[in-house]
Amino acid sequence: MNKQIVVTDWIKEKPRLGSFLKLTLSSDERRILRGKRLTDCDQEIILQLPREGELNDGDILSTNESNFYVEIISKIENLIEISSNSKIELIKTAYHLGNRHVEVEIQEDILLTKSDYVIANMLKNFNVDIVNTQKKFFPERGAHNHE
Repeated sequence: MNKQIVVTDWIKEKPRLGSFLKLTLSSDERRILRGKRLTDCDQEIILQLPREGELNDGDILSTNESNFYVEIISKIENLIEISSNSKIELIKTAYHLGNRHVEVEIQEDILLTKSDYVIANMLKNFNVDIVNTQKKFFPERGAHNHE
């Protein structure tokens, strides 16, 4: 395909027919709705999405080509998984991570944050267990998010 592919909007459900490009993005990259990207098969595309919204794992995007779509895949990232037998210790840990403006994904009994040696060292001050892991990362969006 020689024509420039321009990604223009989200679509509600995956079409049964058409060609699909996969675009694997990190949690940071999923916040940026405009600009050039390379798909998983090295096809250059341009994102020109509406400014309101966010890219999520599994989103299907329409393009300037009929029956041609882009599927968003969340990238596997290096993370720290934080758990504790004490709910209050986990809450304190979340507070201190937030106080440092560290992105956190909050699940039922664990916190996840990007792997960082400074943060890992700070976590040693709490009664928590930390494990390095690789997973898709879905951090909480901030209360004052302007993106």
